[in-house]
Amino acid sequence: MKRTVLALMAMLILAQTALLAEAADSGPIRELSVYPFIQYFTWEEFNGTTGSRLLKESGPQYGVGGDIMLHLAEGKAGAMTFRGKVELFGGVVDYDGQLQDGTPHKTDVTYFGTQEQATLGWAIPYRDLTVEPFGGLGYRWWLRDLQGSGGYTEYWSSLSALLGVRGNYKVGPDTSLFAMGGGKYPFYNRNDVENYPGVGRIELEPGSDWSAMAEAGIRHEHMKVSFYYESYLFPQSPEVARYNYANARTEYFVQPRSESEIFGLKFGWMFK
Repeated sequence: MKRTVLALMAMLILAQTALLAEAADSGPIRELSVYPFIQYFTWEEFNGTTGSRLLKESGPQYGVGGDIMLHLAEGKAGAMTFRGKVELFGGVVDYDGQLQDGTPHKTDVTYFGTQEQATLGWAIPYRDLTVEPFGGLGYRWWLRDLQGSGGYTEYWSSLSALLGVRGNYKVGPDTSLFAMGGGKYPFYNRNDVENYPGVGRIELEPGSDWSAMAEAGIRHEHMKVSFYYESYLFPQSPEVARYNYANARTEYFVQPRSESEIFGLKFGWMFK
């Protein structure tokens, strides 16, 4: 069922992109692009008492996305902008660490997820430079499937407040440089662990902390290339008690402090 839902989501994204491409020559649309991307992903978890690292996951992920920028209103002082982004990503990365019960473990981890962002900004032009402070919301959902014996599946959800600034510098008639820097605060986080051995389902609520995001690249005619960075910081979750039927005892679970970093490269085609 979940695979069917994800497939429908992917088809819906492609259909929406096609409709937007047809509408790109009219209305308030100022930018519209689709892009494949590759990113190097790391995920680390740390003991809440000693600070020692419990595990590290690392490896490449691949995906496809689309973004759009609209001018909602224009005036002498600039323009109010709306930007939206939708991405699908996935990959298999290396796992080096331990299970929830502390057992050392090396295996593979399968990831699949989506990311959506919506922001409002104010674009302020000055000669060939445009500066655009912005704020908005970002949502990220992903599946984390730990392979091998004793493995289990986690379903993560994170809703973040976004705050930052964008810049665009026109260096020629069809060429411009762009950059973005900012932070995000994931104020709602949820990790649902499925099929944990002897326990079944565990619901965990990791904490919130500010993290960074950045992107820089170049546009030339219909092509767009950029490098980007993204991070997540999740303080340790509150403790949750669950009865383990395999061991006939109550066990206590937390989502340890978790840190993630992503370095990526996008190749985009701009319809407008």
